[in-house]
Order: sequence, then C-alpha cells, then structure tokens
Amino acid sequence: MKNGNQVLKPTKLWLELTKAAILPVLYLGLVIIERNGTIDHWRGLDLVDGVAKNFTLSYTPDASKPVYPDDAAWEPLIKLIESHSQLRTDKQPQTVARFVATLSTKEGAGDQIFSEWTSPSTPVAVLYRRWPDPGATFPPAEYTIVGTIGDLQSWIAESKSDFHFYLHDIVLGILALLVGYWVWHINHLKRS
Repeated sequence: MKNGNQVLKPTKLWLELTKAAILPVLYLGLVIIERNGTIDHWRGLDLVDGVAKNFTLSYTPDASKPVYPDDAAWEPLIKLIESHSQLRTDKQPQTVARFVATLSTKEGAGDQIFSEWTSPSTPVAVLYRRWPDPGATFPPAEYTIVGTIGDLQSWIAESKSDFHFYLHDIVLGILALLVGYWVWHINHLKRS
C-alpha cells in the first residue's frame, strides 16, 4: 500500500491500523462497562443504591437496616454523604440510619407484601455511636441529619450522571481531538 511516495510494509500497516483503532475501541469498551454497571460497582454506587432502596422499606424483616463501618456499603456511602453534607470533625461516624417514617404504606394480603412505600422526606442521619443501642436516647449532639431518603436517591442519580458526563462528553471530546490530530498528521505526511 502506498502512503504518498512511500510503500507501507504489512507490519507497519497493521501498526497504523492498530493505532487508528485503539482509541475508538477503548471508548467503546468504556461505554459497555458503564452501561452494564461495572463502573457503578467499582465506585460502590450499587451498594449505596441498595442502602437507599432498603431505607425505603418499612415493613419487610430487614427494612431500613442501618449501615455500619464494617459493612461493604459504608465507605462509598460516607463519601457520597460527605460530598453533600458537613459531618462533625470531633467525632467518628459509627452508624448511618434513617429516622422512623411518619408516613408509609404497604399493599398485601396476610403476611405477603406486594409493595410498600416510605415517604422520601424521611430524614437520614449519621450517628456518632453504634445503633441500635437498647434503651439509649440520642441527643442532637450524637447525630447529624444529612438529608432525606429522597436526597440520598438524588445524590446517587447525580453521581451517576456526573460520571456519565465525564466519561462520555469529556472523553469523547478528547477522542475527537486525537482523531482530528491523527487525520491531520496523515494528511500532512501525504503532502510531504
């Protein structure tokens, strides 16, 4: 194959094709792993999403289960909370839990629940001691209300949307610049 006045050897041709294809293939790979949830899993957002869904439950046996530092969801949950709320610096968080819902409902027959709903305005708090602690009362100094169940769900969606923006829009823009440069470089070589 000729490139201007030069003849490309098969090895060099494959090298040029590989260089041309690597960025689009990497981008396609990123799109696929984002779409199938792998990136959310790496970031721990699937675990945080599970916590948010659990906080919306009020009637099932594990409804609104608190999250503790030894739980897998703890670190990504605390990171998400800290990106939207100010926690106390003089105490270490020990539990993330939601308040008792003042409004919730369920549909079902007997012991079987078909669906349930808990008000998204139910507060979520970071507690500076482990809970539940039988008979313990919690003065306001022992917890920080960080938002609501609805806020938590919104923060998860916002985090996914922000990452999607960085992945698709920024990476696609950089890819377009690199492909543009590559096309210019090829055309420049042809003219030389």
